[in-house]
Formats: sequence, C-alpha cells, structure tokens
Amino acid sequence: MTRVLSELEPAFGLFSRVKVGPGRSAGYRMGTPEHLAQLRATAGAVVYENSRYDSTYVTDRPGLDAAFEAGVPVMHLGQVDGMRAVMDGYPADWLTVLLWCPKESTAARSADRGDADTPARLAAWDATKADLDANLGFRFDLVVRTDTVPPEQAAEQIRQALAEREQQLVLLDFDDTLIDRLTAVTAWISGYCAEHGMAPEAEQRMLGAMQIRADLHTFEDLCAELGLPESADQLWARYNAELPVTVQPYSGVLDALNAVRTEGWRVVVVTNGGAEIQRAKLKSSGVADMVDAVCISEEAGARKPDRLIFETAAASVGRSLAQGGWMVGDNAEVDVVGGREAGLRTVWVSHGRSWPGGAEPDYIARDVLDALDHVRGGAR
Repeated sequence: MTRVLSELEPAFGLFSRVKVGPGRSAGYRMGTPEHLAQLRATAGAVVYENSRYDSTYVTDRPGLDAAFEAGVPVMHLGQVDGMRAVMDGYPADWLTVLLWCPKESTAARSADRGDADTPARLAAWDATKADLDANLGFRFDLVVRTDTVPPEQAAEQIRQALAEREQQLVLLDFDDTLIDRLTAVTAWISGYCAEHGMAPEAEQRMLGAMQIRADLHTFEDLCAELGLPESADQLWARYNAELPVTVQPYSGVLDALNAVRTEGWRVVVVTNGGAEIQRAKLKSSGVADMVDAVCISEEAGARKPDRLIFETAAASVGRSLAQGGWMVGDNAEVDVVGGREAGLRTVWVSHGRSWPGGAEPDYIARDVLDALDHVRGGAR
C-alpha cells in the first residue's frame, strides 16, 4: 500500500520506526539496546514505544522531524493507544486509516508469503481485534477492506481523503490584507509633519518611503534626506509605540476569521517585518486572538517570497506544504508568486486594482472577506 502511494505521489514515504530486536529489518531503522537507552534518556525523543514479535519498536521525534521535512510520512501502527500517543505527542494533520481484512485472509496471505511466524501473526490479529473492540470510541478517518479493495484503489482513496484536507490550511498576509496599514501610516505621517510644521513635499516623501515597508533603515534614510528633528533611533521607537494602537482590521475581518476557524481551518498570519511592531499591531487590532499562529520574518529568519517562511508557517500548526493549502495576500510578488512557488493555491486581494501581469493567482478577490469566502467554497 505504501509503495503504491509513493508511486501516486512521490511525497509519500514510509516512516521507518526504530526497531531493536530480531527478524525483518526492511522498512525499519535498526537500532541497538544502547541506542534505545539513549532515546529513552532524551526528553521528548520517544513519542511512542511498543513491543511485538520479541522486538521493540520506537516512533521517535527526530525521525518524525526528518520525515515531515522530506514529505508526507506514512506510519504503520497496530494499536489505538499508539495512534493516540503519536497524535497527542506529535501534533500534525494526521489522517487515520484502518486497513482491515478477516482473520482467514491474514492466514492465507501469511502462508502465501512463506512466513515462519504465522501463528504469531494470527495472534496479533486477535490482539488487534480486541484492541479495536476496546476502543470503539476511536473513529478512523478512513476504513479500507484490503481483502476486497485492491492496493491501487485503496491508495487512491487514501490520497483523495488527504487531498480533501489539503485546503484546510490558510496562510494570510497581515498588512493591507487583514488590517488597513496604509490608512494608519498615512495618518501617523500627517500628524508628525503637522507637529513639526513640515512642508507637504516632505510629507509626500515620507509616505512614499513608508508606504510599503518601514524600519530603522527607512528612518535613517529619511533623517539624512529631510533633516528630521529627531534621530532615526528616536523616530523608530516613537513609530513602534504610536502606530500599533491606531491600526484597525478591515470591517468584518475578525468575524470572518472566527468563522473560518470554526469550520476547522488552521489559520496562520505570515508577515514580513519586525517582530516587536508586528506583534503589537496584531494584538492591538484583535487579529492575534483570531488566528492559530503567527509567522513573522524577523523571527522566522526568512522573508516572503522565500519558501522557508511558508514552510515555517505551515509547521507552526503541524502542517506540511506537501499537503497544500492557500496563501492570501495583497502583494502580487511576495504573496502570490511566493505562495505559488511554495506549492500553495493563491488569492490576490486586489483592493480594486488590476492584476499587474504574469501567471495569475487562483482567484482575484475584491477584499479579504471575498478571498476567505472563495477559499471556504473551494474546499467544499
């Protein structure tokens, strides 16, 4: 089944548990008792451990980290408690699948393979059945009868079930997508210039420099060019303190975010900028309380359109870019092109502008409310 899945989608790959003991080594990372002791001694390294067939099997955190980096891990587990332990101990968008066949089919398959341990495998079937009966409250996302459904069809069912979840992640730009940054910046510049009696030309120059992005370097350039009455450091500190309390989300945004999350979506803000001012704006605007996570370039070590920041944002809610999702933003280059190159579907928030050209996004929205409506509809 795993082989057919990887043929359908190369991103699928078997997660090789650490195995310590005799028997088959294919599909495992064979370890030693010393290796097992080291894993047990490292806090958080063992996500789940069980014993069967005179061997110990370990689902380890370092192995899972590497598997998710590589793509979509396929994990083989035979106990409900193991599935719960992994889902609780390593949060991700897990798809749980029960591959089931009658006991007589298990016996026939074992005989056909020439297994030397058929009685042990049948005992494992009995133990698995008892485990399922004891955990009737556990609901699998998908149940496949492997005695009636061929591997190719079953693998396609699994792939399709995961694809249906593909859209349940939405990454959102912040400035001028969720909040009206431009209006706040314009008002701040106007107030500053009025306070110091500055000419309209200076006001326009400041707006031109700060319209898209403002940081300490921006103020250093403006101080040098315009001879502003404060140092760049003083001006940057004042801007950080004064601007966040004035920003407002666009009308209806907070309710829309709440609705999206209520439907089961994971919502992450992905924004370029400094951590201090962005987090202050997120809190002041109320957006911070309406999303699952925030990924800021200064903290992530990468800026949009770098793929790394999208990967970091997805991972912050236990997702992988291999599962897909949406990127919504008002910047054609960093949000749309960057999102597309990261493997995401994209929505451009136009604010009435015409698309500037190049490969178009999946959808052009009037505003973020229109964008979120499309994303939600596209998932149904």
